[in-house]
Amino acid sequence: MIITGDMRPETEFRLQVKPENMQAASFIALGADEVVVSRRLTDLFRLPDDCVVLANWHGERRTDVFRTTVGYLKKLAAGYGA
Repeated sequence: MIITGDMRPETEFRLQVKPENMQAASFIALGADEVVVSRRLTDLFRLPDDCVVLANWHGERRTDVFRTTVGYLKKLAAGYGA
């Protein structure tokens, strides 16, 4: 699958609330047989680590899209609040 467009790198993505809580915007995970859309990050953790995720994040004046993976988001979640 080719995904193109105006996306920010995953290294710029920051969690704003606990991974099990509802986020301000949505995550779209593009699995092999399904697309999972959720505002709760932990809903994606059953998917493979290499599953591509588009994280839509609402800022004050714009919405940014970050291209990342389930594995990267698991690492962020493990370090949340540390």
